[in-house]
Amino acid sequence: LCILLLIPLLLLSQEEESTYLLRDSKVTLSSFYAQIAPSTSFSKLNDQNATVVDVSGGLILNNRFTVAFFFSGSPKINKLAIPEFGSEDYWDWIEAGVELEDVASDAEFLFVKFRHGGFNFGYQHYSGKPVFWKTNLGIGFLGGLDLTEDKTFFGLFDNPVYKRKIFTLEPSVGVGINMLKWWRINADIGYRWISTDPRVIKNADADSFTFKLSFGFGNFSYK
Repeated sequence: LCILLLIPLLLLSQEEESTYLLRDSKVTLSSFYAQIAPSTSFSKLNDQNATVVDVSGGLILNNRFTVAFFFSGSPKINKLAIPEFGSEDYWDWIEAGVELEDVASDAEFLFVKFRHGGFNFGYQHYSGKPVFWKTNLGIGFLGGLDLTEDKTFFGLFDNPVYKRKIFTLEPSVGVGINMLKWWRINADIGYRWISTDPRVIKNADADSFTFKLSFGFGNFSYK
């Protein structure tokens, strides 16, 4: 009988002490946002700068931390000179998997296409102010770096002769400017490391400083 009387009390006490991972968490969702970076320096290949379009979307937590998925691509394609037949570089390309036998005999160079995606983790310092500083770490593990014989914007008539998966790491620092409740401008400088095959493109030729001017859209009217 005592046990039967204690059951309602136990149930009541359990209900009062219940906690919930999302409702009671110290981490709160502040906003969703989307961002586009129309210009960023990718690398220097044969003293050529590339422009990369970067699009991302994610969450802002506790008005300070950001978690986003990003995807980048290069509509402007860099040139890379084809090594002379029989040279050491030529055989390095063959061993690395470049299908030079499919390239026209009179071709002098190939075009480099760069694309990658992954996650971006960031911190925003007092982002409710008109101007604030922030830092980010981008980790790219999707996409790759291709060599193709043709130069077309959409890649409809390309002749890809080399494809390689790449890994990128890009820390950066910058400032954000709250223009309106739903519009933010960001300017970031950083450095991007790319895991390339040194037999084709040396890491030193692909790694580079980056600059991003981006426009963010979301709910930035924090309370």
